[in-house]
Amino acid sequence: MRTAAQRERFAALRAVAELEPCTDLEVWSLLAYADEVRVFAGDGVAQEGRLCDALVVVVQGALCSGSQLVGPGETVGWSEMWERATNPATVSAETDARLLVMSHGQFRAVKALVGPGLVKANDVCPRAPSSERDVEPSLAN
Repeated sequence: MRTAAQRERFAALRAVAELEPCTDLEVWSLLAYADEVRVFAGDGVAQEGRLCDALVVVVQGALCSGSQLVGPGETVGWSEMWERATNPATVSAETDARLLVMSHGQFRAVKALVGPGLVKANDVCPRAPSSERDVEPSLAN
């Protein structure tokens, strides 16, 4: 049985455009590799020019990246994590927010799932057999 928090985290990952081609089972499997972090309005999340050290997915609240707002289901650091690049903008919490964060080590699970190279929203990620599509594995957290 899933908790409300697990379902909310899944919904945030499921909304990530880059993970759209993945099955629900594949997205559920990524939850084990994401840590939840709470930040307060004004807190810094990433600094322009510094090495990007985490993929950030907004679960609740909003971040400000340069002049853009980043809301639930949106990410900061997707391309930069693939390329091991620097942050293109300073990111801070616009409101109190709940975030899913994956370090480089944790992001390897995403790389294993979607394959090598920079994957964009329209690229295809490897799929499990269709009979496994709607199966939800039990998670420890």
